[in-house]
Amino acid sequence: MNDTKLVITGISSISSLGIGYDAVSSGLTATPAPVQVRAFEFHELDRETSCFRVADFAPAEILGKKGLRTKDLATKLLLATMELGFKERFESEPLERKPGIVVGTSFGSVQSIGDFLSDSIVNGVNAVNPMHFANTVINSPTGNANIRYAAKQLSTTVSTGSNSGIDAIIYACDHIRSGYLPAIVTGGLEEISYYVLMGMERSGLLSPGGVIKPFAADADGTVMGEGCTLFMVETEESAKAHGAPVIAEIAGYCNVFDPGNGVPGFNPDGEGATFSIREALGMARIDPDRIDFIVSGANGIAGGDAMIARVLTAEFGDKPVAAYKAKTGDCYGGSSALNCACALADMQYNRVSGTGTAYTTINGVNLVSETIQNKESEYILVTEFSCEGNCSSVVLKNV
Repeated sequence: MNDTKLVITGISSISSLGIGYDAVSSGLTATPAPVQVRAFEFHELDRETSCFRVADFAPAEILGKKGLRTKDLATKLLLATMELGFKERFESEPLERKPGIVVGTSFGSVQSIGDFLSDSIVNGVNAVNPMHFANTVINSPTGNANIRYAAKQLSTTVSTGSNSGIDAIIYACDHIRSGYLPAIVTGGLEEISYYVLMGMERSGLLSPGGVIKPFAADADGTVMGEGCTLFMVETEESAKAHGAPVIAEIAGYCNVFDPGNGVPGFNPDGEGATFSIREALGMARIDPDRIDFIVSGANGIAGGDAMIARVLTAEFGDKPVAAYKAKTGDCYGGSSALNCACALADMQYNRVSGTGTAYTTINGVNLVSETIQNKESEYILVTEFSCEGNCSSVVLKNV
C-alpha cells in the first residue's frame, strides 16, 4: 500500500432521484415520492408497501434492445448506469488499459433466484427459460458489464450487507493503491425485490406507515429503495493522462467488522464505528474539526440509529449530519454509494440537503432537516454502519 492520490473523475447514477448524475442534485431538492407496491410476477405481499422505486426507466432507450430480453432488473440498472457515465471511456481505451469493474450489492440476485424457482413450481420445470438461470448468480450484473464493455482487467462483486457499495469503493481504492490497475469503475447496486420486502416486513423493520424518519424519536422502521450509483476512481496521474476533470479526492477510508449483541445486531457501544471514523480521518491526515458535514446511513430503525447518533455526537459534537435515505429510501447495498453521490452533489452546489421534515431527534444528533445553503465544504465524511457488523467510513475532499 502507498500514498497514491486517488480521485473521482466520473459519476453515474440511476435511482428514485432520477436518471443520471445530474438528477441526483435536482432530486435532493424535491419532495420524496414513494410508491405503493404489492404484486410481483409470482407472489404478492400481505399489504401495500411503500418503496422508493426508479421511475421512467426505459433500459432499451439507453442500451438498445439487443440482448436485454433475458436480463433481470439489477443487470439492466447496472448496464444502463455504465452506459450513461462511462461508455466513451471504455470504448476509447485499448483492451489492456480498460478500467476494472467492482460492484457492491447485498441482494443482487435474490429476485432472480426466487422467480426462477417459483417459475419451475408454478409452470413446471420444462417451462422455465434456462437463459434466466444466469441471473441467479450474485455477480451476474458485474459479469454482464465486463462482457458488454470488454473489460477483462477486473471483475469483482462485493457483498457486505448494507455496506456493499461503500466497501466496493474501498476495495477499488486498495486495488489501485496496490498497483494492479490505475482506474476502476465502482459503486453499489440494489433492486426492489419481493423476497427482500417480505423478509424486512416479517422482521418488523419496515415502517407500517411507510415513512422513513432517520434519527427520529418516534421512528417506526425504514422504507426500501433501489438504484445503482457508480464512480470512476483512478490515480491522479491517470486522470491527468486522460484529461479527465477531477470531481473530488478520496482522502481517507476504513472498514472494520464489529458484530454486537444489540438490536437488531449493532454493537451498541459503537466501537467499530468509532474506529473506522478515526482511521479514515487518520489516513486523510485531518482532525475531526476539519470535517464540514457528516453523511449518515441512518434509516429509521431505532437500534441502529441510536448507536449511530451516539457515535457521531461523541466524535463531532454538533456538526451537521445529513441523512439522505429520507429522500432515497434505504437501497441497502446500493445506498452508501448513492449517499456518496448525494454528498458530492451537495459539495458542488455549496449546500447540505435536509430531510425536508423537522422532528424530535435522539442522542443530540444535529440532523439537517432544512437544507443549509451557501455552505462551502472542503471535507465530507460518509459513513455506513450496518446490523451485520460492518462499519465503513470514507473521507471525500473538495478539489
